[in-house]
Amino acid sequence: MRGCLRFLAGVVAIGFVMTAVLALFLTNLFAVMADREIFKESLADLDQLVVQAVPAFVAQTLEEQARERGLAPINLDEALLQASMETLLPPGWIEAQADTAVDTVYDLLEGGDLENAELTIDTTPLLDRFRGQPGLEMMDNIVTSLPPCTEPVNPAELLGPNVTIPACLPPGIPADQVTQEVHTRLVQALDSNPQLTSDFGLVRIPLFPPEQEAQNAELIQAREQLLRLQRAFTLAQDWGWLLWLLPIGCLLLIALLAVRSLSELGHWWGWPLLGTAVLVLFIAILFPAITTFLLRQTPVDPAVVTTTLRGTMVRLVTAVTDTWLSRVYLQAGFMLVLGVVFVVLGFVTRSNRAY
Repeated sequence: MRGCLRFLAGVVAIGFVMTAVLALFLTNLFAVMADREIFKESLADLDQLVVQAVPAFVAQTLEEQARERGLAPINLDEALLQASMETLLPPGWIEAQADTAVDTVYDLLEGGDLENAELTIDTTPLLDRFRGQPGLEMMDNIVTSLPPCTEPVNPAELLGPNVTIPACLPPGIPADQVTQEVHTRLVQALDSNPQLTSDFGLVRIPLFPPEQEAQNAELIQAREQLLRLQRAFTLAQDWGWLLWLLPIGCLLLIALLAVRSLSELGHWWGWPLLGTAVLVLFIAILFPAITTFLLRQTPVDPAVVTTTLRGTMVRLVTAVTDTWLSRVYLQAGFMLVLGVVFVVLGFVTRSNRAY
């Protein structure tokens, strides 16, 4: 009978290791994913990423325009355009908008109203700079890099009906004159946009507008997915701690089945705790390498995901993973020490009983 109870206790000890590993990883993941500040900190240098990405995007767009019209390649100085972008962007403006976006997402996940969900962007600081010298300098860097037109162009039609950057520079018109005209008309277009002027530059973008949702299957699907995420997020935050009831129940069951002395308690609780801690630390040590490998193997469409965006995604995943693993290391280390204490207790009390 005693041997049968010990065998059952061994099976339960294996169950403890499995459930404890699961609880330790998942509860810490839930805690990290619920902390919006981690995501905000990982996006802290988004200003610099935008400064690097926008010139490359502008250069690619202008090159495609020139290629479609059979014009000479453009000669855009991306470094100079980056410097103009740094002057144009108000310090911390991108970071502030990213923080607002993160808060919007978390407010929704924490039970926000999807019907009235909207993303708010304060464009006033950016528009003020674009109207002034920084905006003019950026337009000058773009316009002066354009190739000359190979066919006669009516200057009045140079910018097109939608006020776009011209594809080429018409002969006989100074580049600074084109720059001034482009900048002036872009500023006029921005100032006449009711979405930018109706609320003092505060742009409110509805995430699930009813008039579009009725006609857009993808928007309906995104809304349903967000509802599922909302329920899962609430469930994880409210009831995730219950995962620890399984390993705690296993320890109590082990004590009921096999523990008849302090020495047996030390061994029956100590070794499972030690095994769990070692297994968790082993997995945690390998996890960064596994994550890096998976990120590198993930196929991406270069037309959709730029190098800068991919770098931002990697940085975001890395920030979450590092914070999560630091919590896991701390708790696994505590479990390791506790296991050693119980094992030592088992040996010491056994030796004392022998004497």
